[in-house]
Amino acid sequence: MRQPKFTASLASALVCASAFAQGTPPAAPGGVDYTALPPEPAAVQKQLEGVKVSMVQAVEAAEKAMNGQSLAARVITTGDAVTSYEVIVTCGGLQKRVTVDPATGKVTGATLTVPAAMAKALEKTKGGVVREAAMNPGNEPPAVNVTVFKDGQRHDVVVNAVDGSIVSDTPMSRFPGDAFTGEIKTLPSGLQYVDIKEGTGPSPADKNAVVKVHYTGWLVDGKKFDSSVDRGEPATFALSGVIPGWTEGVGSMKLGGKRKLIVPFALAYGERGRGPIPPKATLVFDVELLELPNAPQP
Repeated sequence: MRQPKFTASLASALVCASAFAQGTPPAAPGGVDYTALPPEPAAVQKQLEGVKVSMVQAVEAAEKAMNGQSLAARVITTGDAVTSYEVIVTCGGLQKRVTVDPATGKVTGATLTVPAAMAKALEKTKGGVVREAAMNPGNEPPAVNVTVFKDGQRHDVVVNAVDGSIVSDTPMSRFPGDAFTGEIKTLPSGLQYVDIKEGTGPSPADKNAVVKVHYTGWLVDGKKFDSSVDRGEPATFALSGVIPGWTEGVGSMKLGGKRKLIVPFALAYGERGRGPIPPKATLVFDVELLELPNAPQP
């Protein structure tokens, strides 16, 4: 199988966005910051003594409110201030994340069940069918993510697990990124594409042409892994130095156009993946061809 090609200039583009590729070491296990020195014990004591509700009181309040038993608790701080307590409580065999206000003792925790959240989501979409639902206790506030299909449209609904309100209802197309009305074309290589906006200028001269583009890339489940748009800086590179799906897909674009590329893993990062790209991952890109820097001027 042909292996993807990479260039140093494209390290920050096209998913060479692993922590090491960006020159930043990966996060330590458990999210612990091992770069910071431990605080002075006296400062920690003063910080904890300065709140109205103690850790013991917070845990007791959490257990009472959730009718459960605590498994773990910790203090959440911002700067020098204690902003909340986080308590993990087991209720009916389920673990729930609860927060307690250190000033008032108010307990906030997920009380909505997944079936109740699905009912709330279906109420929001005025019917339909649920494909999946999952509790997200780490969200703030805790939430249930529900996927509903209604009238040929997918809806990703987020339900507040504390009070049952709808946090968001996001209609989702089949593919992430900009919507399109044209027909998807499939090339012999397996690359698929559709023009979101047809360009009016010239195309890159050949596979060695240098292009300047804005792009965003997603996995097929809609997870974004890279975007020059988000960084606010277009990417410039030679078509000969990128993944084959880009060489072929961008190489036939016209200047000023915008195209959605659906790139199979054999034309992307292969069977092993790379950085944030899983093995055998089909990728979706929205690419806008902004400039042909080295093209002859008319």
